[in-house]
Amino acid sequence: MAAVLCNGIGKLCSGTCEILGSVITLPCKACGVVCEGVSKALRSPFCLYLTVAFGLNIPPIVFAVEAFTINDDGCSIALNWLIVNAVLCVVNLAAAVYISGKIAYVPANETNNDAAPPTTTSDIEAPTVDGNKSKTAPKQTINKNTMWPTLFESNNRAKSFSRVRDVLCHDPIVAIYIVIGIGYIVWQTMGIGRMNQAEDCGGGGLEELISEAIMFGFLFISLGAISFSCSVCCLR
Repeated sequence: MAAVLCNGIGKLCSGTCEILGSVITLPCKACGVVCEGVSKALRSPFCLYLTVAFGLNIPPIVFAVEAFTINDDGCSIALNWLIVNAVLCVVNLAAAVYISGKIAYVPANETNNDAAPPTTTSDIEAPTVDGNKSKTAPKQTINKNTMWPTLFESNNRAKSFSRVRDVLCHDPIVAIYIVIGIGYIVWQTMGIGRMNQAEDCGGGGLEELISEAIMFGFLFISLGAISFSCSVCCLR
């Protein structure tokens, strides 16, 4: 009876310690996952694109949060524009992470076949001379189909551009984001009119937030496209 009781207490203590250990180490594990993700992002060819995306989309989100604290005059026109703009910025961030990860991810079945070893002919026996057979030196034959890709373009680079084409042209999520991106450009243009309306209704500083959000929006449209093109060129 005492042995059963001791075993039960021991299992209870062991289970409690495991649960407490899992809870205590959870923040450390989460920090490790975040640090690993940041490290991979910094080493990714899309580091520049992600930096531009986060640097130019986070401020408009902050502006929308700030608008709640200063909207004392009830100027809903400006506030609604900032809220929708913040949602679109979140979509931009999610799309940047998704597209970068989708293109930079190399499937396990893609192997590096850049430099195939040249094939050699089998030893050719020469005619018999004085009863002894002499062998000629092995003759190398070069496959012309693999020489030029090896010199000018690696298979990895070709596969990288193939992934870019597949993601941008055939991925349904990217197709939806392209439609949202067009709406984002239209929304930035509409923001100019909303800024003027905010001044008329006494927005209490919201027109300045809209002006700054529009500035960040058009910067992302231009610099985002440039940085994405540069990141694609850096693929290996």
